[in-house]
Amino acid sequence: MPNRPRVLLAIPWTVLASGLLVLGCRGGDDTGLVAGSGDWEHGVTLPAEPFEEGDPDQGWETLLHEGYMSCGVPWKLWEHEVAGTAAEMMLVGDAETTTIPGRTGRNEDLPHMLNAFDTAEGVEVVNLNCLQCHAGMFNGSLVMGLGNATADFTGNVDAGSGITFSDELLASFDLDEAEIAEFQKLASRGATVLPATQMRTIGHNPAEMLAVTLMLHHDRDTLAWSDEPLIDAVIVDHDGSPIEDPVVTSDPPPWWRVHKKNALFYNGMARGDHRGTMMLATSVCVDTIEEAERVDRFFVDIQAYLRTVRAPAYPFAIDEELAADGAPVFAEHCAGCHGTYSSDESEETYPNLLIPLDVVGTDPVVANAGVVHAPDLVEWYNESFYGSITRFEPVDLESGVVGYMPPPLDGIWATAPFLHNGSVPTLAQLLDSSTRPEFWSRDNYDSDDFDEVAVGWPHSELDTPQSEAAEDDQPHIYDTQYWSQSNAGHTYGDVLTPGQREALLEYLKTL
Repeated sequence: MPNRPRVLLAIPWTVLASGLLVLGCRGGDDTGLVAGSGDWEHGVTLPAEPFEEGDPDQGWETLLHEGYMSCGVPWKLWEHEVAGTAAEMMLVGDAETTTIPGRTGRNEDLPHMLNAFDTAEGVEVVNLNCLQCHAGMFNGSLVMGLGNATADFTGNVDAGSGITFSDELLASFDLDEAEIAEFQKLASRGATVLPATQMRTIGHNPAEMLAVTLMLHHDRDTLAWSDEPLIDAVIVDHDGSPIEDPVVTSDPPPWWRVHKKNALFYNGMARGDHRGTMMLATSVCVDTIEEAERVDRFFVDIQAYLRTVRAPAYPFAIDEELAADGAPVFAEHCAGCHGTYSSDESEETYPNLLIPLDVVGTDPVVANAGVVHAPDLVEWYNESFYGSITRFEPVDLESGVVGYMPPPLDGIWATAPFLHNGSVPTLAQLLDSSTRPEFWSRDNYDSDDFDEVAVGWPHSELDTPQSEAAEDDQPHIYDTQYWSQSNAGHTYGDVLTPGQREALLEYLKTL
């Protein structure tokens, strides 16, 4: 089994500076082909809705400099010759990181996933930013907006209990009362949140579990925090019985899909202006509506920046003749759900469809989360401050459809593992469901090690489930038998010939 990931990140400035126009929907692609009929005929179109306009340039500055996390580790502690090591372990762990060109002031030399900022009370602090989950490695470089598929959330319980400081010890590091209060606030919140967001496998993202935890510990009407849950929420199955170990497995989607999608999340549940859900994810330190409103101003511009992010170009050789053979295969079998693509962005299309769950057949947990498993939390969210900006609709209100939105496929080659729960390690296996492994692990966490033929991660198929493996090996194993981790469904490639699949894979590299 590979060792726990330790990655050295390097980010090209051209990725950070990308800023293009929002897509039109006028149809066609460079081939002039028209999509054939298929399961998209069962889909429901999710319409565009207004959102508050922001400044994308200011959004980039805000994303990498400002205090939308509200609290943090005091800067004085971060810089301390002795205590700074513990502060770094608390925030960064053992990941090797890089700086980001263009950052200034205290942020200039900080790891890419951290921001230094002043709190509303004027305390200088450091805390995580969005890039902990939303910047990932590919081919040796950090790509802004690519989901971090090597982040390790399997040791969160240890992380939450391993670093504690008494007020007296903090005072000995020359922290004043306000700085001590900042540290203890973050440590206390971490002790609550981290155990609840522990994942089974490296690369699994705890976004859904984090959102649930934040709702359980915030008062819906005032957003006041409680270390004890304020809601007796139980994750239940279709028959109302509690689900044992209800860990929701998710794969962070790339930011470059944002500008095309009228509704966010894999199930299209986030409607309207999308920034409300972003704010909820950063609300660990929020205690009041006033503080939430302050953070909201940050996300107006951050959202504007996210809409400028575009996928990078495939960095390896492409067999252009084979890719051309794959274009009509894509048009006939894929474009109806996933849209059309062109060198001229204004000529691209994306249908914004919600496909019924029983049609696509993929793991049902995320689609059913707000309908079957935890509907009370949907009500909590919609009646909260965040719901006044972005509403949750786990069921399409007009059609009654519950399902998934087929994503835009820009840069799909960079986004392994595949399906919304990251259950399939390569695109070749996505296009031939008979080849998908039940138990598997990555061969390594080296972003330079990419399978150009299968398009995805080099990996090994295993014979035994995760629970029967050696304890040290378990965090590296994906086990499709667990709740929320099935690799079933999306069998559309099964009807293709091997030659069609090969050509289609080559075409997907061009997107």
